[in-house]
Amino acid sequence: MNRDDSAPEVRNDARLYAASPEGWAAHIKQSWDKEYCFSKHPGEDYFHLLMSGEIFVQHGDEKYCLTCAVRHGILTTDRLNWQHRTNSDRKPLV
Repeated sequence: MNRDDSAPEVRNDARLYAASPEGWAAHIKQSWDKEYCFSKHPGEDYFHLLMSGEIFVQHGDEKYCLTCAVRHGILTTDRLNWQHRTNSDRKPLV
């Protein structure tokens, strides 16, 4: 890969963060078995497939594609999301 330090490259931050990470895990689907996202896209009346190679999040039996996880607030693009929660959203430190 040829890197030119003289021309700054504009990149979007594509990182995602779990708003409440307890119990959630990220996976890469490695088979072609039919598995469905736990949520439907707006305006659709069916659950959509998770594709082989797709990254998804899981909590128990619930599996969400990244788009649905962001839409439902499971994941966020806000790096400082923990600072923006209200006191009632925060769990006490033990």
